Amino acid sequence: MIRICRRGSLTVEAALTLPVFMTGLLTLVSSLYMCLLSQKIQASLLLASERMAVAASDGGSADIGDAKAFLAEGLSEADVRFIYNGIDGMDLSGSEICHNEYINLKLFCSLVPFSDAFGIIKIPLERRCLTHIWCGYDRGYFGDGEYVYITEDSKVYHCDRNCRHLMITVRETSPGEIATVRNESGARYRPCEHCHPKLSDEHLYITPQGDRYHNQITCSGLKRSVRRVRKSEAEGRRPCSRCGR
Repeated sequence: MIRICRRGSLTVEAALTLPVFMTGLLTLVSSLYMCLLSQKIQASLLLASERMAVAASDGGSADIGDAKAFLAEGLSEADVRFIYNGIDGMDLSGSEICHNEYINLKLFCSLVPFSDAFGIIKIPLERRCLTHIWCGYDRGYFGDGEYVYITEDSKVYHCDRNCRHLMITVRETSPGEIATVRNESGARYRPCEHCHPKLSDEHLYITPQGDRYHNQITCSGLKRSVRRVRKSEAEGRRPCSRCGR
């Protein structure tokens, strides 16, 4: 009779202990998987940002709406299963393209551990990736070939990054003076299409090489994006008269 009680006692203890042990084991494995998944999401976010940066440099689409599609490509179906609401649960509403120069992706979502059978536990996850829009190859990226420098709208290429034609000198002027000043080519200055300056503005800004005047020094028309590319990719452009000889 005593043996039977002991066996019954051991059975009861096992019945009570085993679920606690299995729950603890699942929680530990789930925590490790959540850490791995968060790193995978960060890597996918970086990949999405890089793809957008290259697309933007070539004049293609760099819409924030494309980021979610790029992000989904880096995640498997098993990964998405543990994201609350799946792909639709990834919020990128805080993302933006800053001054056509940086892609700032901000992701917020909630992870659901597989130890939670009722979907009650939601672990918030926030990740961010800031990427500069692609501006050319790094030095030595290709062992063969010569590198040159180009700008977006120019029809020439430059052999020297410090060429004066690549540098922008911004000068402040006044509405009363703008009608009399000329650029290096002797042409008059006209209003910028981006910042829409008026002759009633207090301050105007011009560059010696440009032919527009601006009312904001932060106007995108006063910025110049220089890209470093292989010379073979600059076909159709002539060499700069100063540094391309």
